[in-house]
Amino acid sequence: MVENRLLGTFCAVLTVTIWASWIIATRYAVTTRFNAIDIGLIRFFVPFVLLSPIWWKRGIWPRGLPIGLGLVIVGGSGVAYSLVVATALKFAPASHVGTLLPGVMSIWAVLIGVAVFGERPNVIRWVGYGVIATGIIILTALQPGQADEDTVIVGYALLVCAAFMWASYTHALRRSGLQAIDAAAFTGFWSFVSFAVIALFTGTNIVEAPLNDVLVQLVFQGLLSGVIAVVTYGIAVRNIGSTGAAAFGALTPAFSALGGVFLLGEAGSMSLILAVALVIVGVMVASGAAAKLLRR
Repeated sequence: MVENRLLGTFCAVLTVTIWASWIIATRYAVTTRFNAIDIGLIRFFVPFVLLSPIWWKRGIWPRGLPIGLGLVIVGGSGVAYSLVVATALKFAPASHVGTLLPGVMSIWAVLIGVAVFGERPNVIRWVGYGVIATGIIILTALQPGQADEDTVIVGYALLVCAAFMWASYTHALRRSGLQAIDAAAFTGFWSFVSFAVIALFTGTNIVEAPLNDVLVQLVFQGLLSGVIAVVTYGIAVRNIGSTGAAAFGALTPAFSALGGVFLLGEAGSMSLILAVALVIVGVMVASGAAAKLLRR
């Protein structure tokens, strides 16, 4: 039992580290030599290849999956989501993206649940969403010294759209009956094919980029984020439960902020620290992780 919890904890921390690393690697890529199409091709090439036995065996469209749910899954976690986030990271710092994305996504998720599926969150959860909203307001309204405020606002607007996509994907995946690895294979196939078709018309910078840069992005975008994180998160959920995994997932803003400041040289501030702390606490409260951990 202890060994299982240690394994689950290790996998949860590894998953959060990968998620934060993906944000940092994408921010670096789109501000140097790659564009959003390049990132999409690299991001989904690895799952397209490594998970090919799954989509080859079970088909490129899972049997019984409604077309609407399938399109939301592919768009909300794949091609459309990747395009929007990569473009947003061209305008907004990684430390902001890592905080805003999970925070706004949580709010979108509950709004969709209430409006579409008739969910009724309790008061404690609403308090958590209020804390998240406070953190988001602090981050977006009180950040000093932005080099181009109008440009950063464009990034923020794109992040709101991306968060809506991921929240929609979360609800669609829950109702699709797909396992995480099946969804990853399904999304990987259609997203890579979509980006390959787009690249035929727009071209790509990948062939002109140094091999080392391409390999680094293949590791962070494709292997770690596209495959390993899917597996490690599943192991974490099995060994410490969905609540425990969600609690660790709430640490993504902190990891992203640290990476943005110390690895990419982004500006840090007290308002950023406060916003990160509020979003982490809010996500834990809203997800129910905080209450269950306190009861234990």
